[in-house]
Amino acid sequence: MNSYSPELHVSLTAAHHDRLNAVLEGDLDALAKVVGEDMIYVSSFGKAHTRADVFAAFRSGTMKIERMESYDISTRIYGNIGILIYQADTKMMNGNDIVEGITRSTTVYEMRNGDWLMISQHQSAVDAE
Repeated sequence: MNSYSPELHVSLTAAHHDRLNAVLEGDLDALAKVVGEDMIYVSSFGKAHTRADVFAAFRSGTMKIERMESYDISTRIYGNIGILIYQADTKMMNGNDIVEGITRSTTVYEMRNGDWLMISQHQSAVDAE
């Protein structure tokens, strides 16, 4: 059942913003605090990346995120699992893959030792109408 505790939803959204700030700043120490070791990220190109892949891409400079402003955020919490669905105005590159425009993401967090950690994300490009 979806939890309606306002504090949990606020803390989940705060973890989301902490993660976005970390990727925008390229701060891997801060990112490590909000991304689980077992994280899987599926890009808007359909490519699956592990946490190790993402961190290596940031370190090498092949992954750069210039803009990711999220909005229309909805949250759902089921036990220790939190789900965010949101849109973002995004400008990023990962190697030859370039995303610029609106994306929609479903991001799953798990509460571990009192902290929300991102464990899965799927991102899709949204066509401009």
